[in-house]
Formats: sequence, structure tokens, C-alpha cells
Amino acid sequence: MTKHYKACDTLIHDCAQCKENEKILIVTDPDSIKIAQAIWDAAEKFPNRSMVMMPTQTMHGQEPPDIITAAMLEADVIFRATKFSISSTDAKRKACSNGARDLNCSDYDLKMLEEGGLTVDFAAQEKKVTKMNALMEGHTIEITTQNGSHFTADITGRKGFPQYGRSLVPGQTSSPPDIECAIGANIGTANGVVFIDGSIPHPKLGLLKEPICFKIKDSKIVDISGGEQAKIFADILASYKNSNVYHIGEIGVGMNPACRLNGRMLEDEGCYGTMHFGVGDDRTFGGTNACPIHLDCVYIKPTLRVDGKIILKDGKLTF
Repeated sequence: MTKHYKACDTLIHDCAQCKENEKILIVTDPDSIKIAQAIWDAAEKFPNRSMVMMPTQTMHGQEPPDIITAAMLEADVIFRATKFSISSTDAKRKACSNGARDLNCSDYDLKMLEEGGLTVDFAAQEKKVTKMNALMEGHTIEITTQNGSHFTADITGRKGFPQYGRSLVPGQTSSPPDIECAIGANIGTANGVVFIDGSIPHPKLGLLKEPICFKIKDSKIVDISGGEQAKIFADILASYKNSNVYHIGEIGVGMNPACRLNGRMLEDEGCYGTMHFGVGDDRTFGGTNACPIHLDCVYIKPTLRVDGKIILKDGKLTF
């Protein structure tokens, strides 16, 4: 038996509120087996728990093997302890449509089970997230930063996507410790320049040493500039030979006060007062842009306006 982590109890009893006879499925891969084992051990009192392993994938957003999808369709609760996230996949969408409560635990390390975002009181953050979600819905979104970013997009008719870090009702999905509010822009309406200066949670990148500049036109990244990490990011996208991977598919605001930037996706995108773009697949956020990746790009201390009203000022909520 591995060390018993309080964070795993939080995942099972607070974030999922697992019930005794529910079918609990842990999906993992060789790179994340220690995390999966920790969750498995913490769930020892649940008789209907199972674990399945798939090969480690190469990027967030890839579909899992069919046999994994089949197992997910049988589960009441799913913990996905994998190196790369399968949140933006048909497999996850089908499982949730079938009534599963889904928890994304991708790219965890053991340190995250001991400190950081999983130590937060998840329930205590709900009112702020709900308020933020309402404020993010409108017609026009504008983002600026002190280092020169200026981005605008049309969000008319788009619904916010609040992430409470908990999956308590059938079909609900969450990504603890990520607590955030996100929304998708109407296709072809996102334009501007943004300096990504926090992190890009990919094994070749992580915490950024210097800003990466995105030039965005008609919802597509049309130019990537900066230093060595900018070239790495450009090469990652180019390797797919698919123009859909350049799409700005998500606009998110981190809202977990216990998170700290560490180069891992679910900790980084949940960091209070940061913002991120999800580049690539946007179907989770009400869009139609399908592609093999969804990669978050985090920037710090943004100012966010919706219909001219400031709701985030230099990384701090205004309410």
C-alpha cells in the first residue's frame, strides 16, 4: 500500500462524494500509476472500484483506446489519473452523457497530493465561481496586460463553463484542483496580441522563462514569436499539420487561491487571478473546432472586461 494522502480523501469524499456501492473507475497509464495507486488505496472501502491502464499518450485531447471508452461508459464515477488529459474527447463526452461523474486528475505529481490546490476548501469557493460565471457572459470580451497584451472577441450567446473542482451530479465533469470560469468565443471573432508569460503545461515547456507572443486573427494564432520556448511551441503545433490546432478555443480565469504555478496543467490553469487560452479543440466550450489537442496557455496579472465592465484588474477580482 502506498502512503495515504489526505488529498485523495478530498477527491473521493468531497470532489466526487462517492457512494458505497457505486462503480468507481480509475483510468491511468504507466506514467501516472503512482497517482492512480494512491487514489485506489484511498478508495479501499468502496467494493466496486476498478482500475484500467492504457498506453501513455503524446498530447492532451487524444482519444483513448476503445476498450477504455467502453469501461468509462460502465462507470458511475471516473477518476482519470493520466499524464495527458482526455477531457476534450468524445470518450469523456459519451461517459458524461451516460451519467458518469467525471474527474480529470491528469498530469498530477505526488507533490500535488501534499500541498497546493487540492488543499483548498472547494465548497467555500462556489459562490465566487458562480458570480464570476454570470459576469463573464455578455457580448464583448476584452483582455489587456501590463506587458502589452490586447485581445478582443465576441461572446454573444455563449454560456460560461464554471469549474468548481467537484463532480456531484450525473454527467458533471471537473478537474480538481482547477477551479475556474471559462467561456468560448464565437468562431472568427477573436483578434489581438497576447504575451503568454505564465506556463504552457506540456512536457517540453512548463513554466515559461520569457514571454511567448501570440498574434491572433479571426480566432487563429497566425504568428508565434519570442525565444527558444516560443520555437518549441510553434514546432509542437506545426507537427500536427492541422490548421485547427491554432484555434483559440477557450478563455479561462483561474479561481483557486491555493494553486501555484508549477508547470502542471490543472494547478496552473486554476491559479487565482491568472487567465489562459485553450488552444485547439473547443467542443467542451460549445464550439465546433475538432482536433487532436487542447493545450492551455497561462498568462498572469490580466485585466478582463466584459461589455466594458472590469471584472478582473491586474489579476485581482473586482467583486
